[in-house]
Amino acid sequence: MRSTMLTLSLLACLGLAPQTLPAQTPTTVAMSAVAAADPSVQLQDLVRQFRSNDLAAIVRGSLPPSHYQTLLDKYEEARRKPISDKDRADFAEGLQKLIAADAVDQLMAEIEPKMRERAVQSEGMILMGLGAMNMAVTSPDSDLTEEQRAMLKRALPGIEAWVIETDFFSVDTLRQALTLVADAARRTGISDLDQIRMLSFEQLLTHGGRLLGAGKQAVKLYGIDLDAIVSTARMEVLEVEGDEARVRTTVTVFDAPLHFEQSLVLVEGRWYTKEAARDWNRHVHIEFDGEEPVESEG
Repeated sequence: MRSTMLTLSLLACLGLAPQTLPAQTPTTVAMSAVAAADPSVQLQDLVRQFRSNDLAAIVRGSLPPSHYQTLLDKYEEARRKPISDKDRADFAEGLQKLIAADAVDQLMAEIEPKMRERAVQSEGMILMGLGAMNMAVTSPDSDLTEEQRAMLKRALPGIEAWVIETDFFSVDTLRQALTLVADAARRTGISDLDQIRMLSFEQLLTHGGRLLGAGKQAVKLYGIDLDAIVSTARMEVLEVEGDEARVRTTVTVFDAPLHFEQSLVLVEGRWYTKEAARDWNRHVHIEFDGEEPVESEG
């Protein structure tokens, strides 16, 4: 959830008319009922949406309808704020660093000297990192639980192979990665802040989805296939009692199955983690689970 909201904040400004939620047809009502009965349905949806870079669907599904509507309202409120000349200039300057014809060359000229300097130290850094992970697996003084220690132990051979085989300081790989992101940014056709203000919320997230896809391609150059990893995600429903559920999610990373348990609550017909529900309710000053609400600083 936090990564989704970070993506939104980086994408910035705003759209045309206020967006409304899709009408509840009999089909969508039936699908919601299935999702409510089985939390794993939502995980399957999330995996499909992530693999298709459907950021709009990810954001919509990550929030209860009422909270999503609040987000739309805040979007519209921010869209109506006047744009200063300084805002326009600052935005254009920042964007040009990514979409200019020589953007990648300029970025490489800035980053490459630092990369070459750190590449000299990379072997020692890798050995230290692997040593720290091995110590976490074997040392009884580490902060990991026994279950976490066992999972890290299973994943460690794959992690070691990946770290040793991947050249993280390759300037050629970095250039390819930056080119993927820069090309995606250019394909949005956005070159100034006023154009962003003319985008609807869904259109903004569609552009964000394209950048998400480019980011995944860039990460894949370094040996991490995020689509393949999320495709291994499986959720086992351990218990459902009223509007609460306990689930166990397993995902395979570096050929090792990693799993964790979570407590979910049913909010407006969909399942969310208790932590997420608690954060939402604190933000709107609603008491949850007997705790005093904490006013948001934002």
